[in-house]
Amino acid sequence: MADPFRPVFEALKQVADGLIMANQGIIAANEGIKTLVNAVLSAREEHEDLRKTVHRVESLVIAQGHDLRALRDRLDSRE
Repeated sequence: MADPFRPVFEALKQVADGLIMANQGIIAANEGIKTLVNAVLSAREEHEDLRKTVHRVESLVIAQGHDLRALRDRLDSRE
């Protein structure tokens, strides 16, 4: 005589396998989210570093412009 509960247990095994696969998908998605967040944080840090570097370069260019103007004024005053 066949076990009347066998189909139920087989179905439960299939459900369990499906849940395991779904859980693996969730874990993979979470890893993807963490990778994305790390990339965004890194990009923001690089952006801030570049902003500071650009500011320093701008300050240097302005200072050199002042130095060149002063040098030109001194040369013009000698004439």
